[in-house]
Amino acid sequence: MAEGEESRDAPAGASSGGAASPKPDDPLLAGIKAVVGATNSALAALELATADSSTMLVSRLQAIGKQARYIATRAMTTYEHRGQYGPQIIAGSVATVGGIVALRRGKVTGALAGGLAGAAAYGGIYGYEDYSATSWRSALPKKEG
Repeated sequence: MAEGEESRDAPAGASSGGAASPKPDDPLLAGIKAVVGATNSALAALELATADSSTMLVSRLQAIGKQARYIATRAMTTYEHRGQYGPQIIAGSVATVGGIVALRRGKVTGALAGGLAGAAAYGGIYGYEDYSATSWRSALPKKEG
């Protein structure tokens, strides 16, 4: 037999080099087993604590996600129907912004701020078309002839 090869007749783990196999009552082996057991139990406790906390976090995030999807769906539906409530939205914008600015800065400034808020609300609801100086001419009927 060559050096470093194990004998086929020898039990598993035993080498033919004359080294003795560890005995079950070896204090070093018992110490290693104790350390491995303690490490395994500590890791199991850590995994259990991590799993519980991550499960709670995931369930909370799922609930928040459902609520956020519901709110986003309602907001998109309301946004799609904004044209039906255009005059009310514009009047509310004018009254709110104009009133707050009028209380702080005066009537004229409040009226100007309200007008700007109304124009911005109109643009947000209906959109702006080409309002150049000559754009009104395209709306006139064409002359034949």
